[in-house]
This record gives sequence, C-alpha cells and structure tokens, in this order.
Amino acid sequence: MAIKSPNWSNIEHSPNTSYFVEYLDTVTAQTEIQRYKHKTYQLLDIEPGHTILDVGCGTGDDVLALAKLVGSEGKVVGLDSSQSIVSEAQQRHHQSNLPIVFQTGDVHTLTFADNTFDSCRADRIFMHLENPAQALSEMVRVVRPGGRIVLREPDWDTLVVDHPDHILTRAIVQHHFDRVIRHPWSGRELYRLCSEANLVSINVADTSTLVLTDFATANQLYGFDAAVRAVQAQETALHTQAEAWLAHLKQADEKGYFFSAVTGFTVVGQKPLI
Repeated sequence: MAIKSPNWSNIEHSPNTSYFVEYLDTVTAQTEIQRYKHKTYQLLDIEPGHTILDVGCGTGDDVLALAKLVGSEGKVVGLDSSQSIVSEAQQRHHQSNLPIVFQTGDVHTLTFADNTFDSCRADRIFMHLENPAQALSEMVRVVRPGGRIVLREPDWDTLVVDHPDHILTRAIVQHHFDRVIRHPWSGRELYRLCSEANLVSINVADTSTLVLTDFATANQLYGFDAAVRAVQAQETALHTQAEAWLAHLKQADEKGYFFSAVTGFTVVGQKPLI
C-alpha cells in the first residue's frame, strides 16, 4: 500500500491544506530559521524604494519583513503556486499598510517583464520544483542587471538523528526524503545552479544548522512516523525493527536526550551588468 505524504508540489490537491500552514508556522518559529532569514534579507542589498520578488512566499512573513526595508516607495511581490497559501497570506497581512502584493504563479514561467525587480529571493522551494534550473533562469530574467538573487535550501542528506543503529537510521531517513522530496540534495546544488545560470559574484554566504531536541517538533517537520510506515510497507522484514527505531526516539525524548539536526545553505549571486 502506498504511503501518502504531504505533497508540497501540489498543495491544492491535499485533503488538509491547514497542515501546510501549521508546518510553515512551526518552521518560522525556530530561532535558527529566523537568524538565517534575516541574513537573506541583508544579502539582497535592499535600499528604500526597491522592488523585490519573494518566490515561494508561503504565508507572507518574509514579504512583510522585506516591505519594511523597501519603505513606502518600494514594493514587495510575494509569489506562491498555491492559492490556498496565498489566500492565507492575504488574510494575515491585508491590514499591514505596507507596499505588498500576494499572487499565485509558476516560477518556471513568470509573467513579469524582463528586469522588473531590483532583487529576488527564494527560500526552501527549489527542493520541490520540477525544474530548478528553469526556475532560476526565470528569476534571473526578471531581475535588473546588477541585481542580486538569494537562494536558501536544506540538504536532506545532512539530516542526522541520534540512534544506536546507524545502518537502520540511514535506511529509514534516506528512503523517506528520497521519496517525499523531489530534490533532496538541493542545498548542495545551489552553487552549481547559480554558475550555470551565468550569475557573477556567487558566494555561499551562510550555512544554517537547525538543531531540534524535542521529538514532537522534529516529527512534525521531518515526518518520522511517515518514514517508518513507508519503510514497513516496502520492506516487510524491517517492520519490527522500524517500529523499535521509532519507539527509541520517543523514549530518548522522554529521557531528555533526543537529538536531530539538518544543515541548509544560502547562496547569493548577481545578474551581470551586460
């Protein structure tokens, strides 16, 4: 039997769109997430009056933060492929009195004219895209010459979980993220993608490691329950072992020593002046 997991590539077809909003809120609440997000804002080199595009804007918290930086003469457009998520962002921020616009769209085929924006940002969306290279090409197209593009992605092969059975842990975790994420290595791919897109002054400007020491939050963000069910469905011989693996993590949490961590990378590049 196929194990269903949340499909970030097609939120509208999910039976529970509120899951995605709750997930995004939990991610945003983490201190390390806030730190790296503010770093991405700085890397955009924003000046008052700038026009910014935030691709994969989610519930709009980043758009709001960026709007405060561009001021009343600027503009920030938040783009997301999900109408449900865009509606949530509009509802949350419609009284902000800041220069923000939320709209649905496909980053693979942006409807904006060439050189529309002073800079562009994408945070944790390339791992879900059908064609990250095409998406980046479109982002480059709509940014003015000399403008910056900032990308941030996790690399799911860096997810570590403290468990005495190393082999089983690798089997469960890697199988899970290879199944639910289109591009689980997106973090390590950003530097190459920027180079292939002919950006200049490319720099791995930040790395971030999200450490979670409570099982409930880690399970919400990483889906350990779903990972175990998927392995059990595919490898029936591992049914008992996988169940014991999950039980160990919960027991570790009860005893106060559950540990998990995943690393992400922020890459910035500049559109050539000519």
